[in-house]
Amino acid sequence: MLKGSILYIGGFELPDKNAAAHRVLNNAKIMRELGYEVIFISVNKNLPFNSSIMDTKKLIEGFTSWFIPYPDTKAQWIHYLSSIKDFTAVAARCTDLKAVICYNFQAIAFVRTMKYCRRNDIKVMADCTEWYSTKGSSLAYKILKGLDSFLRMRFIHKRLDGLMVISKYLESYYIKNKNLIRMPPLVDLEEEKWRPGSGPGGGPVKFVYAGNPGGRQKDKLDLLIKAFYELDANYDFRFVIVGISREKHLQYYGEQADLLDVLGEKVVFLGRLSHIKSLEQVKGADFTIFLREDTRVNNAGFPTKFAESISCGVPVITNKTSNLSDYLCDGENGFWLEGNIAATLQKILTLESSQLQVMKQRMDRTIFDYHAYLDEFAAWLEPRVSAFPGGNINADVS
Repeated sequence: MLKGSILYIGGFELPDKNAAAHRVLNNAKIMRELGYEVIFISVNKNLPFNSSIMDTKKLIEGFTSWFIPYPDTKAQWIHYLSSIKDFTAVAARCTDLKAVICYNFQAIAFVRTMKYCRRNDIKVMADCTEWYSTKGSSLAYKILKGLDSFLRMRFIHKRLDGLMVISKYLESYYIKNKNLIRMPPLVDLEEEKWRPGSGPGGGPVKFVYAGNPGGRQKDKLDLLIKAFYELDANYDFRFVIVGISREKHLQYYGEQADLLDVLGEKVVFLGRLSHIKSLEQVKGADFTIFLREDTRVNNAGFPTKFAESISCGVPVITNKTSNLSDYLCDGENGFWLEGNIAATLQKILTLESSQLQVMKQRMDRTIFDYHAYLDEFAAWLEPRVSAFPGGNINADVS
């Protein structure tokens, strides 16, 4: 018997266009197993802006999903940031709506959603996976996005019936919140796409980067390429980059054109691939690799690429950001990039193939399987009064 419905809304692009989509789908699978009907309102960048949400209904992995267009013009952005018309239209169709979960939601619309939920005795909750930065943006963007983020992170998230965060950094910041849960990116190991591959099958050591480097702000592909350049003459390796083209990379790091020419086929850019094809590249690797700056943006988030690599049974090479140290054990399921990057990679390149095989065989692929988080999620959705500071979950905090 269903316990009621939960509406999950935000800027994710179902079914698999961004990491957010994978996160919310696996969270929804947990809620479905706990007895709830989960309904999505997702973004679709291919929809004309004047589309009616009532014409977009679709079933995705058994979940009813509705879609709204992504804004382009200033007027569309104002509407997107403030209107809840589409939300209320879908909410009115939900049977016994128990809760609304807002994923990294825009502040003005969030406040209006909260008021709607309070009036209708519906829990309002949030899924927070980022603390956005406006570094390098235009003044107008800094004002608009900066204010939106400030209001959401410092005020709105502290007035909810429940908050889900993705990292220890955010958990620490919101430690005084009632009904707080930390949930890393999850996968469904029962899906065929997570079945381990056969590996690279000999030849040069294969490293794979798979993700969105975020220009100069997130993953430092330039430093990895420089390190591989330093090792080029003495070692046989292949560095495959999924998610960005060579041309796009050189728009940010034009000074690396000569390095890439020298490296030749040792560094290959595949551009954007489907999620399935991206995972195929990961499964065919000896290691996945990425490097991030130690910033608030990176520490507040948690790299989905890390969870996906571990779930595929492929060791990860990275540096200590977010709370990756809770999951990566050096020499067992990956290696830390510390100090001189080239020197660390040199040590890895001198490992015997038998050592790599043993590492893969001993890896625990189940760390991020959603089936292991059912009890934690249940306690978050249906908390006891003693489960969090602040008293009754139904207390009016408006």
